[in-house]
Amino acid sequence: MIARSTLILSIICLMSQLSSCTTTPISVSYYTLSPMATKPTSPANTTANEQQPIILLSTIKLADFLATGALVMQLKSHQIQLSNQHRWADNLTDAITQNLLSKLEVMMPNYHFEKNDIHWKSSAQAHIKINFSQFTVLADNTTLTAGTFWLFDKNNKLLRKQSFNINKPLSQNGYNHAVVQFELSLNTLAQQISPLLNSI
Repeated sequence: MIARSTLILSIICLMSQLSSCTTTPISVSYYTLSPMATKPTSPANTTANEQQPIILLSTIKLADFLATGALVMQLKSHQIQLSNQHRWADNLTDAITQNLLSKLEVMMPNYHFEKNDIHWKSSAQAHIKINFSQFTVLADNTTLTAGTFWLFDKNNKLLRKQSFNINKPLSQNGYNHAVVQFELSLNTLAQQISPLLNSI
């Protein structure tokens, strides 16, 4: 009888401990592609010259697993991990689109870059479409940004199709460093796109 009471008491204690473990909140960290401002900056000149050719960037397309809001790590050649505790603060499609627009605008000040919407279609000289197949932390301590971009003229004629495969090394642990490398990979992508626009 005593043994049975002890067993029941042990089971109750164990269940109590397990239930307390499941109610502990999970800490979630959020990341943004744009560096957070640490001091006020002077507002950029956003007025476009009427003579500047307008280039449109279509909304970025992401592989389904990249669009979950989780940061992605490749564990094996066919296995990935979507992190529940490390997530993008913004919609990743919008964040990449805005980040690339800003980079292209800085690299090519003689052009004006906008999101591809109906307001700009009639006056645009060209538009760019980009699909991302990878925006992933790899097991070999690098990040991989990969996909394809297309460049079209104002008549929607395809001028160029090009794949990109950009690796950046990880010299520090943690997702924050990986996000910095992702942001740098977008800089590299903008550098690949910008020379092609000069031929339009």
